[in-house]
Amino acid sequence: MAMQLSKGERFNISKEAPGLKKMAIALGWQVTEAGQSYEIDVSAFMLGADGKIPNDKYFIFYNNLQSCDGSVLQSIPDKNNRGQEKKTIYGIILEKINPEIEEITFAVTIHEADKIKANFSEIKNAFIKITNLDTGSELVRYELKENFSRESAVEFGRLYKKNGQWRFQAVGEGYQAGLQSLVDKYYSGNSNNISPMSSELTAGTAADDLQLPAWDLEVDSEPEAEHSRQTRRVQPSRINNQVNNNSRSRKIPAALLAGLGVLVLGTSVGTIAFMRSGNETLKQAKILAVETQNAGKATDVNLLRSFDKRLKETIANLDKIPNFPGFGYQQARADLLKLRPSLVPVQQNLQAAESLATAQKLAMEAAVVVQKPPHPIEVWQQSQSKWQQAIALLEAIDSRTPVYNLAQNKLSNYRANHAVISQRVAISQKAANFSNQGSLKVQKGDVPGAIANFTQALTLNPNIPQAYLGLGIATSKQGNKQQAIYNYERALQFNPNLAEAYFGRAQAYYELGNKQQALGDYEQAIRVNPNYALAYLERGAIRCMLGTKSPAVSDFQQAGELFLKQGDGNNYKLAQSFINDCQEPSAESAICDYRRNIDSFGRPCGRSVNVPIIIRRKSPTATSNSESTDVKSNSSVEKILPAYSDSSSTRTRSRRRSKR
Repeated sequence: MAMQLSKGERFNISKEAPGLKKMAIALGWQVTEAGQSYEIDVSAFMLGADGKIPNDKYFIFYNNLQSCDGSVLQSIPDKNNRGQEKKTIYGIILEKINPEIEEITFAVTIHEADKIKANFSEIKNAFIKITNLDTGSELVRYELKENFSRESAVEFGRLYKKNGQWRFQAVGEGYQAGLQSLVDKYYSGNSNNISPMSSELTAGTAADDLQLPAWDLEVDSEPEAEHSRQTRRVQPSRINNQVNNNSRSRKIPAALLAGLGVLVLGTSVGTIAFMRSGNETLKQAKILAVETQNAGKATDVNLLRSFDKRLKETIANLDKIPNFPGFGYQQARADLLKLRPSLVPVQQNLQAAESLATAQKLAMEAAVVVQKPPHPIEVWQQSQSKWQQAIALLEAIDSRTPVYNLAQNKLSNYRANHAVISQRVAISQKAANFSNQGSLKVQKGDVPGAIANFTQALTLNPNIPQAYLGLGIATSKQGNKQQAIYNYERALQFNPNLAEAYFGRAQAYYELGNKQQALGDYEQAIRVNPNYALAYLERGAIRCMLGTKSPAVSDFQQAGELFLKQGDGNNYKLAQSFINDCQEPSAESAICDYRRNIDSFGRPCGRSVNVPIIIRRKSPTATSNSESTDVKSNSSVEKILPAYSDSSSTRTRSRRRSKR
């Protein structure tokens, strides 16, 4: 079933009909009795990226039924169509559309509407639809519901390309205008701006690939007429005859008269077109000769880019004018002598204007990036680099260009801003050095010295998450777990993806007896760093204590795999031993390991005691009645302690060799 669109809605043809190669776009309507005398024209404008017709022959209408690239073919209006229903069909071969064509707009106009006081209020049930030409299935339809009581021209819809995909938009916009107004809107004035994809085309090129009668998928006709449509093939001669007949009876829009004369003359098409193209080039050269003086003083980048492009194109076209009578060769040589010397100053002005524009853009970015300090040193360095680039661009601007004075005024301000940012970089670097010294002192066991260094770093630059992390570790070693948690939270405030801060805070929560919060922080550390082996080990230990054996064993296994990949043999053995310690005891008979003198239930061989439970040492600061208190067995068992904990258990320390 076809998609029904409302005004302004869009339809992705490439997505909804992948592989579509040929389509028919039908525009239809009904006229009232008062509108029977109207002469209604349907037109298609094939537009480039600038929204203009790049070549006269990309305007498809009653005097030009085929685009020059052979991609679009308009049906010949059926003057004998029964009743008041009217329809015009466009056949489109997507793969033939010139790659530089970005849009095809379809419009309907009333001929000489101003003279006969006509408007679209006498035109009813208007629609535009797209059909898959190979399958005959209708893809999308837009029915115009508006009452255009004053408008004499309506754009029904547009086919456009975005990100390499063809799409359709239901437009439905009316204008108090005629065909000439639409031509003025879309006409670029160029006759040969874009070359067809294929070589010289004959009138029948598109007709050989598309059978026009097959497009008319909805016209109600008499059986005989329908049979005729299915068997009749439109021949190239009929298309040419229609072009000639219409050109005698209808007025061609003035802007296209010269270009479409090529289609009518036929025999000397190439020569006449080339001569007219040369004349247009000579006219453009005269215009540019006058504008060159203004371009030498211009500072606007877009204006200079446009002029530079036109100047280069005109010079290239002047070079192509042959030395034959009637082609204006001598005038072309004279124009070249005038225009070529202006290329260098125009390009110098353009380069200077572009450098100024780029410098201003960099300056804006440099100012924005350091808004709302404090910032880590990387941000200050980024701003410093942008200021340096902007200054270099301004310093390179030629003193002979119009933007030189403006560049010099900005240069002094940019240098001052660069100096301020450079000071912030120096301060941030000094703060980073203090933070690094603190980290070394923590590793050496100089906790007071480390705290002093971290404090100095944060006094200079409060945005150093690593310094807050170091303070958290140092204050935790001093036994101040609450202060450690505060420092870890400050580290996470400046860097929410600092896995070590989640890990350290989890350790502190555990030492305070809050296993659930510790468990949550270990999970956050794993989320940020999925390869954090110690976090898996610690989470497994807490899960084992809380009785969730299976997830705990899974954590120990994951930790063991990561330790093995990291070459950490000691912690790998530790993870493997935890797996054995946390396994659920089986109901089978105990098997004694005489080497360890421990049976498969973890009991001393030959002794009948309670099954041991893996426990973790409580923090000295934890209350005796806290939840999830330690469970003790009657046997002597190893106790799993969190890595980096401050417990003084010599036995556990000798077994757990994981290092921070």
